[in-house]
Amino acid sequence: MVREYPAHPATIAAMSWKPGTEELTTAAYNTVSIWSLDADEPIKQFAWQGSSLVLAWSPDGNFIATGEQDSTVHFWYSKTGKDLQMWGYPMKVKELSWDKGSRYLATGGGPIVTIWDCSGKGPANTTPIQLKAHEEAITVLAYQKKGDVLASGGADGKIILWQPSKNDRPVARGAIDQPITQAVWSPDDQWLAIGGENGLIKLLTLQE
Repeated sequence: MVREYPAHPATIAAMSWKPGTEELTTAAYNTVSIWSLDADEPIKQFAWQGSSLVLAWSPDGNFIATGEQDSTVHFWYSKTGKDLQMWGYPMKVKELSWDKGSRYLATGGGPIVTIWDCSGKGPANTTPIQLKAHEEAITVLAYQKKGDVLASGGADGKIILWQPSKNDRPVARGAIDQPITQAVWSPDDQWLAIGGENGLIKLLTLQE
């Protein structure tokens, strides 16, 4: 064992490595903490009143985003600790995915894919992109690793591909006969593996 950290104030709901570093980030009730491998105490903490369900770093390491129990999305600027919160979701937000350039954050929390533009001054007081095609709640979101295609899967069994930076219309559609629970791109972005609630795995390809 390399390191053991002290007890958190509550259940650890999510963990993620900060991109390009050996710093571990954890989310627990009311607190997001960043830990190094060299100390037992956190090197930085972000406190607020909330219960996180999922945690996602932007690839450039500038933003931490969390999906919340109270149907909100919380953002922190990692360098300054400045934070903001986005409301208006009909459900708990359990789905987050950043695009490769750290500009767009796709979020679930209902049947509509909501995408925040984090460029410039950030997403505060801006109108998000909203992608409408699912009939039931979004269950998975996955941006390509190097491309600009976003996959969304839902409880309706639909898998839909989008290019949000270009338009708000689907570029491809598919479906299985059960709710989608997982979606993962291959390293070359040419294959998308989706998993279903009843154990089905399906592979889709972008190759001609």
